[in-house]
Order: sequence, then structure tokens, then C-alpha cells
Amino acid sequence: MAEILVVDDDSQAIEQTCRLISDIGHTTDFLVESRYLLPKLESHKVDLVLLDVNMPDVDGLTLLKELKAHPTLNKIPVIMVTGETGEGLISQCFQMGAVDFVNKPIRPLELQSRIRIALETQEYILDINKKNDDLAQAKAFSETIFNSMEDALVVLNRDDLSVVDANMVFIEKVGKPISEIVGAPCYLTARELYHPCYPCHGHSSACVLSDTLQSGSTHDHEFHYEHEEGDKRYTKIITIPIKRPGKEVDKILLIARDVTKARLLQDRLRHLAFHDVLTGLPNRQLFYDRINQSIAMSNRKNKMMAVMFFDLDRFKKVNDTLGHDIGDLLLIEVANRLTSCVRKSDTIARMGGDEFTAVLNEVDTITQVQKLANKMLKSLGEKFNLKEHSLVVTSSIGIAMYPQDGNNMELLTKHADKALYIAKGAGRNNAKFYSGF
Repeated sequence: MAEILVVDDDSQAIEQTCRLISDIGHTTDFLVESRYLLPKLESHKVDLVLLDVNMPDVDGLTLLKELKAHPTLNKIPVIMVTGETGEGLISQCFQMGAVDFVNKPIRPLELQSRIRIALETQEYILDINKKNDDLAQAKAFSETIFNSMEDALVVLNRDDLSVVDANMVFIEKVGKPISEIVGAPCYLTARELYHPCYPCHGHSSACVLSDTLQSGSTHDHEFHYEHEEGDKRYTKIITIPIKRPGKEVDKILLIARDVTKARLLQDRLRHLAFHDVLTGLPNRQLFYDRINQSIAMSNRKNKMMAVMFFDLDRFKKVNDTLGHDIGDLLLIEVANRLTSCVRKSDTIARMGGDEFTAVLNEVDTITQVQKLANKMLKSLGEKFNLKEHSLVVTSSIGIAMYPQDGNNMELLTKHADKALYIAKGAGRNNAKFYSGF
């Protein structure tokens, strides 16, 4: 059970958030006046902070910066919460040390999922930090500690980089007896352990040990590569100098650590920040960013671009009669069909509910967009086979063109939404361009 602190000036938001946290088995506390955050954390044990960005006394970004600069509190994970959108704000929060980002209004399952991921990540980080603290004492570690490490360790001679000693993890991974490993050149054994991420293969100009050999200080390098089974792997190589009493480097401790789990978790967190959980499509924040990118591209190449808003006709009836599970399957299939209609350079996004959007780059003619809209309507109008149900649904589409319907993201989305409203009012199952109505 974790202790989670909710910092927000909105009493309703606090009440909802605390209830959702309690539902997954954790205890909560809250602060309405954000200026008391650091004193609160100094006097109470807290495992995770949910911190609102916009508050009247001290804003969340300022508090995040102060927290991450604190000598004893800087390891507490923080999830930022805000009603604002935009990739810039999200990226800023991650750069300042936040572990995740949640938008208001809060979606219960998303919040609970992100809390679980943050707590699991923090537990893993604490475990890794403990190992790093142990490794900092590597100059004096004993044979017992040497062989109890979970990472692969090898001690190398400074002059010819031959193996002096290796721990049991290294020996087991290489698959050779210690008698064949000791005295062998580093690359002949190490290459077998973390090949193909190890770059030198015997060529010292590319050796990961060169920084430590030249500077006499600890260095680390991280490599990623495709494993033989096709999955992505990440390996961290840490090189630590072992010095003589006169401070001359005598030997080098090389540590090979598999950090795949941590890196893939980071990739997943970044993906969740900008993608819809159900369909995997870009979410609202990423959609807005793609519009701005498309406008900039259109200006450079003297082309048009289009923004499309989709709304499934009478989707609520599907949920009400067949249940949300079938509704979710329908949304996933709609996402797949829309994606199959556009080019890889275009973007299909989900705004929420049954609302989808599209950004079409480098458009030459309006006729080109009309043909694509007709293709989408035809694709969505074909029968959906979802478990034991066969459904036929239709969609309405609103379209705004750049630059004639707006020269910025706000106008284009506003006008595409207006065109969608007209399309629905015109009998549904059709596409309408914005025309100044």
C-alpha cells in the first residue's frame, strides 16, 4: 500500500482523485495550498505526488523544479495533472523530472493505470539505485560481493585489456570455464556476452573502455540492438577504474547490465502520454501538434492541407444496446479502417468517445480530399463483424482546408467541427467542407 499526496486547489478534483486512488488500495492525503508541499513532504512519508500544474499560490512547474532540486526529496515520483493541452507542456514536465502526465477531466481507468505504472517504475528505480550504490564501492568489494552481483562483471588488465577475473554471472553467460576466460583478450570474451552491441571487436579506436583509460574516471555507455529473436534489447556498459595507491589506473572493472525493462517502460510511458489507450492512435495533444507541423510544411512547400473531423452516427445506440465491450471493438476497427485509407505521412487521431480526426499533408486539390472522404465513408459503411454481432454504421465528416478556411490550428479545428455539424444535420453519412456558414 502506497501513500499518495494529491495537490490541487479544486476540492471536487481532490475528492474524485482520492476516491479513485482508494479504489486501487492506496492511502491518500491532500493539499489545497501548494506552498506547503515541501514542508509536508519533509514531515510525512509520501510514495507518489499528484501535482496540479495551475494553482493560485505556487504553480505546479515551480514546485516540481523545487522538489527535484531538494537534496532528500528529489527521488519522490511526481505525476503532473492539468486541463491544458500541448506537447510542449508535456515535454517540459518530463524534462523537469515528472514521471507521467494526466489530463483533466480525469479518466478513472487512465489515472489508476498511470499510478500503478509510476509506483512499479519507482520500485524498479529504487532497486537499480541500490545496485548502483553498491557498485560505487567496487574498489574494495570482496569475493562474496563480487559473485553475488546480478550484473555480469569482469576485471581487465589496464595494459593489454586481458581478463584478470570475472564473476559467476559473466562466466555463465560466456559459457566457458574461468580458466579459458582469464588471460584472454577482452573482446574475445565480452563480444560473446553482449555482441552485437559491443562496437570494437578488437579495434581499440572504438573501444568503450577508451574514456576510462584516458581520463581515469568512471564512464558508461548504452547500446540498443535487435536480438536474434527480433525483440529490441538495451545494454548498459559501465567502466570503473581500479587505481593503485598512487592513483594510477591499474585495472578496469567492466559491468554489463541489461536495462531493457527500464527502457521499454520509459518508451511506453512516452507513448501513453501522446496516444489513445484503446486504439493506439495519436491523442488530442499529439493531433494538435501534427496540425501545426502540417501548416509549417504547407508553407514551406506551397501546398494545402486538410483537417477532418469524424463522428460515428448514432454510436450511443451501439453502447446502449450491445454494451461497451462491443462499442470498444467497433472503435478499434474504425481506427483501423480510417488508418488504412490514408498515407503514412497523414495522421488519424482519436479525440475521445466516437470522435476521430485526420490531418492530411501536402494536398494539391480539394477534389483529392473529396475522393478520400468518399473512400472513408465507403469503408466505414461496410459491415463490421464484432464477435457474434454484425453491424452497419455510418459516419459524418467535416472538413476544413488550409489556408482558405483558417491560418492556424484553432481556426481549422473550429471550422472542421462546424462542417461536421452541418454534415450531421444534412442527413448523416456524408462529408461537408467548411464554407463560411
